Amino acid sequence: MRASRLAFASVALALALVASPETVRADEATEPAVAPEPALGPLLSRLARHAQQFEEMKRRGSFTLSGKMEELDRSGHVDGTKEMVLRVTATPAERVTEVVRYLEDGADKTVEARKKAEKRRAERRAGKAEKARDLRLPFLAAEQPRYRFSLVERHPNDASRVRVAFEPFVPAENAFKGSAWVDEAAGEVLTMGLSFSKNPTFVDHVDVTLRFDLATPLGRAPSSFTFDARGGFLVIRKHYRGSATITEPRLAF
Repeated sequence: MRASRLAFASVALALALVASPETVRADEATEPAVAPEPALGPLLSRLARHAQQFEEMKRRGSFTLSGKMEELDRSGHVDGTKEMVLRVTATPAERVTEVVRYLEDGADKTVEARKKAEKRRAERRAGKAEKARDLRLPFLAAEQPRYRFSLVERHPNDASRVRVAFEPFVPAENAFKGSAWVDEAAGEVLTMGLSFSKNPTFVDHVDVTLRFDLATPLGRAPSSFTFDARGGFLVIRKHYRGSATITEPRLAF
């Protein structure tokens, strides 16, 4: 993975702007399902419903994303910035990403970014583009057998909010570790922090935090996220951090 693509992979991971589930490789096979803790069974069933709604959001949802990414030098100082506004429109056939604005270190490069986006779209249609890494919540019914869940704590000021930790039985590039604050009664995710359980090649770490503050007909949807990523090859190491907000959510079809 080229270093310049490391942080953008984080963006794709966090929001799954182009949802295309990956095939599990032989070395990522899951162990036999283990029954969750009895106290978690009903909650996991409710969270599975929200996770399935999230799958529908990815398939049918349109939105606007406004984000900023910074590249940091070895001392932690900002060495470059990229700012973008993207409009993502869902159709039954594909998800179309329109570059509204793109800046590099303050310079407007929207035209160039649009050309690259059109090229990637054409390659995707021709089956030549690399598939985007899909974010499938660990709470999804099909994913739950891969994970060990535990109830970590209850919010001291709101008894309806609990934090559920998750980690895969078998670490894999398409399985995540972390925890989520959830609404126990509604069975919805409120916030989630996650990272790869097995880092891809040339990636040291990718940490993502998501907030689910948008109300939609399909339940809570991601409203913002932050990420921190490090990686590189040999002596060339890169450090990126960034954040984005999601607005104007709607079901396109």
